[in-house]
Amino acid sequence: MHLYSYPASIPVEYRFYSLKMMFMRSLFFLVVLLCSTFSAIADNRVTPTISEVTVYRSGAKLSSTATVRIPAGSSEVVFENLSPYFNANSLQVKIAGTATLISAIFQMKTPGPGPESPRAPVLRDSLVLLGDELIRTRDERDVLNSENNLITNKMNQIGTSNPGSSSAVTLTVAELRELSTFYRMRLMEIKDRLLQLTIKDRKTNELYRKIQETLNRLQPNVANQTGEIILKLDAAAAQSVEITCTYLITQAGWSPLYDLRSEGLDKPLRLVYKANVRNLSGFEWKDVRLHLSTANPLVNNNRPILTPVFVDFRPLYVRQELDKKMNEVNTYNMAQVQTRDLGRSRSEADAELEDVIFNPAPPENSGDDFITNFDLAKPQNILADGRDNIVTVDQQDVPAEYEYHAVPKLEAAVFLLAKVADYGKYNLLPGTANIFYQDTYVGQTTLNPQTVADTMLISLGRDEQITIKRVQPKDFTERKKVFNSTIRETYVYEIAVKNNKSVPIKLEIIDQIPVSKQETIEVELEEKDGAEYIEDFGKLKWELTIPANQSKKVRFSYSVKYPKDKPVQVVRQ
Repeated sequence: MHLYSYPASIPVEYRFYSLKMMFMRSLFFLVVLLCSTFSAIADNRVTPTISEVTVYRSGAKLSSTATVRIPAGSSEVVFENLSPYFNANSLQVKIAGTATLISAIFQMKTPGPGPESPRAPVLRDSLVLLGDELIRTRDERDVLNSENNLITNKMNQIGTSNPGSSSAVTLTVAELRELSTFYRMRLMEIKDRLLQLTIKDRKTNELYRKIQETLNRLQPNVANQTGEIILKLDAAAAQSVEITCTYLITQAGWSPLYDLRSEGLDKPLRLVYKANVRNLSGFEWKDVRLHLSTANPLVNNNRPILTPVFVDFRPLYVRQELDKKMNEVNTYNMAQVQTRDLGRSRSEADAELEDVIFNPAPPENSGDDFITNFDLAKPQNILADGRDNIVTVDQQDVPAEYEYHAVPKLEAAVFLLAKVADYGKYNLLPGTANIFYQDTYVGQTTLNPQTVADTMLISLGRDEQITIKRVQPKDFTERKKVFNSTIRETYVYEIAVKNNKSVPIKLEIIDQIPVSKQETIEVELEEKDGAEYIEDFGKLKWELTIPANQSKKVRFSYSVKYPKDKPVQVVRQ
């Protein structure tokens, strides 16, 4: 084959050397091509697609899938561009094909610098020019300030005599007038120029800042790390396999939100279950199958183990010291309680007592009693920009019994309550609920299903068409001595309710009287006006039916008797 025709003047040795170099060059390119092809087959670096996400109350489980071509024998596949908030212990790998997984390792990767934007050099040159302009402005300001100081010093020397000199510096009136005019005009020019330089500096610095921010955005970010999974595989033959990696990340979670809608007291409560999904993983979830779970896989799962607790005799001196310390602590605590009570307002003390008596704290619960999963029917897009991602989980009609409720001692308002029985089947979690009554936004309330009661009470807000007032009549109190050794104080209260609605209502009113903690302090309910009385708590409850556009009143009174030489602290209503 005739490859190339050399002129007759070219020596034969050179012709042979040239052909040898052409052959070596072709062989080199062939080797490079083969190596590149082998590398492309043996080391597949792919960015998988996040296809399914299960979000827990804290954390999330991601399923990332990719289809790759692997050769026969050993090969390596790298899933790159993954969230760095990776829980390596949770990694699971599923391969659709005949390949065998040898190992799977998660590691962090710091991205290298990418190509620079062509605008970057121009912006850097602009920053240099602006920096030079700021230097020139600074130098000019220094010169003007020096000149200003010089003129001021010279003005102070006019009409003064030099030490050691027999003659004083004197000026004629015309010279003084001319010199003053010069000084005044020049000083005004200097002040005006300094103001111009200040304005110029402000504009230059603002422009410098904007250009610097633009340059920072254009420069490649090499500080943000990403995660990657290195998979080593073995296959009997070359094939395409679908690989799915499932793993947990920490920077994610969700919290419940609710919409409560009521169209009327004769209709069920519409419950819209929502979720605020947080995705701080650094990567968006696009068109994913989204599941929400109340589980918490990141919690400590080690079982609690009891260790022996021993009891033994204490030395006498140790016991005496402990008793002394306990007395000191008790005295200090009592003083703190008294100081706190004296410093509180009456409404704060009343609110605290109401909460303690009528709303005892529920038993502590370290977690959910059961695990509930919610599967969203449509694919979801969850952004990773730190904003709220609100998704609708479920909505259903909840049978509810409505009732009006008032505690006028704490607040002069009547609240509409929805009583929901058998609420456990709705898989509710504690959260904030938006209240809508007949398409009108009423406000927010807190939904707390973690209660031991059979019925959950949901506050639907105030009803402004019902007014309530709690007052003390003019003869509200009486204080007199009994047998010159005991004092009896009597208190009277009256509660008035007006129903301005066009339909009758059922209203529950709650109030209270003090409860004695000492045998020498006697509290007696003297009048309850038909209320149900729970003596242990001092609780009074009226259940009234008030016709449309009518009013009703209830009245109660109680007395407190105690030794006159032992003043008591009565919770004032």
